[in-house]
Amino acid sequence: MNINPIYEREHRVSTRSLRLSTAILVFNFIVAGFTLIEMNGVVDYARKTSSIDYTSFLQIFKIVVFVPVVLLIFVGPSFISGAISDERHRGTLEILLTTKMTAKSIVVGKFLSLMASIMIILVSQLPISAILFLYGGITVGDIVKLTLNFIVFVVLLISMGIFCSSISRKTSIATALLYLAVLILFFGTLVLYFLAANSFNMNDKNFFSIIFIKVSKFILLFNPLVSMDFLLSKIMGEDSSDVLVSLFWYNNWFYINMFLDLSLSVIFLALSVVKIKPHGKTWRKYGNSNL
Repeated sequence: MNINPIYEREHRVSTRSLRLSTAILVFNFIVAGFTLIEMNGVVDYARKTSSIDYTSFLQIFKIVVFVPVVLLIFVGPSFISGAISDERHRGTLEILLTTKMTAKSIVVGKFLSLMASIMIILVSQLPISAILFLYGGITVGDIVKLTLNFIVFVVLLISMGIFCSSISRKTSIATALLYLAVLILFFGTLVLYFLAANSFNMNDKNFFSIIFIKVSKFILLFNPLVSMDFLLSKIMGEDSSDVLVSLFWYNNWFYINMFLDLSLSVIFLALSVVKIKPHGKTWRKYGNSNL
């Protein structure tokens, strides 16, 4: 079985690095801290009222799911954005492109190594999440959907990072671009929707307001955090259908979001391959000016 040499090298280095061990420690410490604080609050409430509110445990589960997501959004870009730009800065990208390695294999290797490192961090948090299974209310199907949603979220984040890194000469610029893209996709889409909803509520017969709200809801389909929130809302018995165009969108939001985000990830990776791929005789004679 042939293993991508870029993936093999990067994964070997990352698993032996202090950075990954520190990330696992910090992520688990923060998630465990939030979980214990919330559980302590639920237990204190049960002692005072002599009753147990099982929905509170589901609220804890929601926190346990979203805390790693928020951490990845704010910390992940600084680790991901140097995937290609670091190679370019060290002058090793040109060397890789002169070997039998293709631009596609370089991008795929970088993607797989980053994916493996992040998944190691997330898998290490499973024992914390498993504590909440003791209180019920969460089915295997719910866990499978949330896991798939989380994986697609990570795939999209890494793909965006590799693309930003491939179009940047410096890692600092790639990091800034990735943070900007993350803010636009994960938070900007929500802000756009709330602005559109406010405009629509003020004048629901205005043509511009109707178009604005429909466009904002379509853009919201690309946000994996919204899909994750809908899944958690269904688990907790909450109704979020007022956010959507119709019941059809509410029932199929997860599948549509998965398809759109995976398609967007493929596009980002394909553009990254095109960006770093040597073009014609000019590159072979003078080198790639983009490098």
